[in-house]
Amino acid sequence: MPVNANVITEIIRERERLTNAPSLSDEPTGIGTVRFVVSCESNAENILSLAKNVLKTVDDAYDSDWPDLASWKKILPKIFVDNCEPEISKRDMDHRIAYRKSLPWEEQQRLMINERWSLDNWLYWLEPENRTWFWWDAVLLEEPIRDTHFIVAVVVLEWPFPWGALKWLFKACGALDVVSEDDL
Repeated sequence: MPVNANVITEIIRERERLTNAPSLSDEPTGIGTVRFVVSCESNAENILSLAKNVLKTVDDAYDSDWPDLASWKKILPKIFVDNCEPEISKRDMDHRIAYRKSLPWEEQQRLMINERWSLDNWLYWLEPENRTWFWWDAVLLEEPIRDTHFIVAVVVLEWPFPWGALKWLFKACGALDVVSEDDL
């Protein structure tokens, strides 16, 4: 499937921003930025660094044929891969979905919030033709919450946009939760 030229441009810009934060005079592209608060038990700086490393690895893969799942498991950081849900069969997934639908709505929501993503499902949303958000910047907060919270901003190409893969990026890196500033 051909990739939109805007996506290619954003991937190139994302690579730069993952290494060098945008200057105050830089204007976000796309339709603007959306900010999220990432909460961690501790080690916010390490979680942020790991998430950036994961995205850099994905961005580097755009230069060649998209790796297969076995290759991704070798090139992505082990801690990230290990935190992903193991791959399951379609039959098992259908069974899990049917079970979840049998529960009261509140319980379904609780399960979905805490549900881990498989690596394959997460990677689907990072394939170039599925990308709608791109790294803009992140900042650690001041003491006393410096070790437990940071803010991340992403450039978005459409609104609303699917941000579950962004949330899982941070959760698989060790974050407790990721909440849009609009939801605070």
